Amino acid sequence: MGRFSEAQINWAPFRPCLPGEKAPYPRSLQTPEGLGDRLRFVAFAEKQAMEAFRLAASAFEDCTEIQRSSWLRLADEEAKHLSWLLNRMEELSVEAGERSQSLALWNSFDRCENADQFALFMANAEERGRIAGEQFFETLKSTDPVTAEIFRKIAEEEVEHIRIAESALRT
Repeated sequence: MGRFSEAQINWAPFRPCLPGEKAPYPRSLQTPEGLGDRLRFVAFAEKQAMEAFRLAASAFEDCTEIQRSSWLRLADEEAKHLSWLLNRMEELSVEAGERSQSLALWNSFDRCENADQFALFMANAEERGRIAGEQFFETLKSTDPVTAEIFRKIAEEEVEHIRIAESALRT
């Protein structure tokens, strides 16, 4: 186990998978249920990132003040994205806890043995999130422009998050 997987996190309003349980496969994006699955998945990723940045700011002994302040700023940014997604889910009557969500991302943070490894890991995770956001925007812009715009805004802001995460690396 590690500093992240052992942390006591309140995952509400989400329902994480139980140990050994696999998250259900997302349904077709062409259905309201499938859209809900994607919103739930991305919102849970934002929640995990928010909690990871907050925990990392105090968990790594070698964390610099620049890293700490950067990560607390990014935690606030992730919280903003989470609120956008949760609000949209509420508008669409998507229940956050309807389907269990994987903790694989959260548990993968345990691989980070020091602050610099965490900074690099998160810069890469933010890049993957940016790419996914752009793809969701392109897929949804003609069928659900409101949700598409949320994904576009998140992807756009991830560019700055990547820059902040990379600038927190000691060179």
